[in-house]
Amino acid sequence: MRGIARLALLASALAALVACGPICGFGASLSLSNARVDPSYSCPYPANNLPYDIHASIDAKNTSGIISLQLRSIEETWMNIAAHGNWTGTKGAYGTVSITRFSPGSIGPGVGATIRFVLSFECTNSGAGAETWGDFSFKFVVKTNGGDYTISPNHHRLTFGG
Repeated sequence: MRGIARLALLASALAALVACGPICGFGASLSLSNARVDPSYSCPYPANNLPYDIHASIDAKNTSGIISLQLRSIEETWMNIAAHGNWTGTKGAYGTVSITRFSPGSIGPGVGATIRFVLSFECTNSGAGAETWGDFSFKFVVKTNGGDYTISPNHHRLTFGG
C-alpha cells in the first residue's frame, strides 16, 4: 500500500513538473549571436541634453525542442571606454538600464528570431571646437523564463562638431 502511495505522489510531482516546463522554462536554452548597435551618432551643434536613439538587435535561437522561451527584459550596461578631443564626459563612466520594450516577446522551440530594441541616450554639444568623440561599449543580458543570457555587441561612437 505504501508503494502505491509513493508511486502516486511521484506521478503527481512528475505531472506538475511537466506542466510547469513551458512556463518555468525547464530545459530551455537560448543561443545569442550577432549583437549590434548603431555604430555612430553625430551630436548636432548646439544641443543640450538632446535625446537620441541607438537601435540594437540580437540574433537569438531557442535551441530547446519543446519549450517556448518568454523574454522578460533586457538589461543593458554601457561604459565610456575611450574619448578624444574636448570630451567633457568621464572616461570609465557607466550605467545600467532595464529595457522592457523589445520584439519579439517570445521565441518558440527550435525557432530563431532577431530581438530588436532601442537604447535611449542624450548628448550635449556646446561647440567642441575640435574633432571630439566618445566610444561606448555595451553588455546585454537577455532575461527569460529559462535563465539569463549575456552578449556584447559592437561599440557606439558619439561624435561632436562645431
